[in-house]
Order: sequence, then structure tokens, then C-alpha cells
Amino acid sequence: MKFLLFTTSLVVLLLTACNNGNEHPKKDVAPIATTVDSDPGEGAAIMELDDRLNKTDSLVFVFYKDPHGKDSLRYTRYYKEFHSIDTGIIHLLKDNLKDSTQRLEKIKNCRSEGKIWCFTKGNVFQTIYFSAHNKECNFVYIIKNGQFYYSVMSIALANKLSDLKLLAKESSNKGG
Repeated sequence: MKFLLFTTSLVVLLLTACNNGNEHPKKDVAPIATTVDSDPGEGAAIMELDDRLNKTDSLVFVFYKDPHGKDSLRYTRYYKEFHSIDTGIIHLLKDNLKDSTQRLEKIKNCRSEGKIWCFTKGNVFQTIYFSAHNKECNFVYIIKNGQFYYSVMSIALANKLSDLKLLAKESSNKGG
């Protein structure tokens, strides 16, 4: 019993001593998080923030039915969608995602009008949210590491989204 108490005390003492040595790391040593997940930060294009976008081969455009209506909590519940493998549309989106971004810790006080699911070989890998509601709420954005990266939506993309919304269909409920 004394041996167990002695061993436990020794382990606690060693752990405490090891932790005390790490209280003041050298200033020239980079934090581990920086080397594992470097974030280009504000100003970086969405294409830089997620290089998988270069491999996008199809898109699903989701258009909320009443994004600016009274239902502020559930307006995303009802939507129409448009599926596309059109390389022209994919390139138009990618071109817009090359512009610089503004990084925010909180979402803007603007409702999204829809979202775009980006696919590669049948697998969704990124969601891009969008709005072309007015001058203040004209954007595309992604969420990365809990941060919101906003970029201004181009007129060409806004026009294309307007055209696609007219072609969008309600998806059938496949749940059960």
C-alpha cells in the first residue's frame, strides 16, 4: 500500500514538474495550430480557402421559397433546387470565388437567399451561401473553422442565379 501511495505521489510530482516547464514557451516557436491548419485569413479568396473547389464537377443550387418573409427561423425549410454539370456555370461560380473576402466571426445581418452544394464525383464537399437581395446583402460566403468568409457576388453570377431560379424544381420528399 505504501508503495502504491509513493508511486502515485511520484507520478503526480513528475507530471506537475513537466507541465511547469511549458508555461513559458520560447517566443520564436510557432504554435502547433498554425502549422496544422494555416488559415490565409481575411482577404484570401474562397478558392484559396478551399482548394477542393478546383475539382468541382457538379452543383446543386438551392433557392429558398421565401427568404425575406416573416418566418425568420424556418425560411430555409422550403426550397426549390436546380442540378447542373454545365462547365460554363461551374466556371462562372469559380471566377466569382477568386475575389478577396472579408472574414467575420458572426454571420451578417442578412438572410441568405439560397446555397450551392459543390460536388466532386458524386460527393458533396462544400456549401456556398448566397444573396443578391440588395447592395448591403449581395454576397457569396463559406464557413470555415467557425469563421464566415464573405465575397461580393458578381453581376454575372447574380443574373445566372436569377435565371436558374426560374428553372428550379421542388425536390420530392424521399424521407419516410
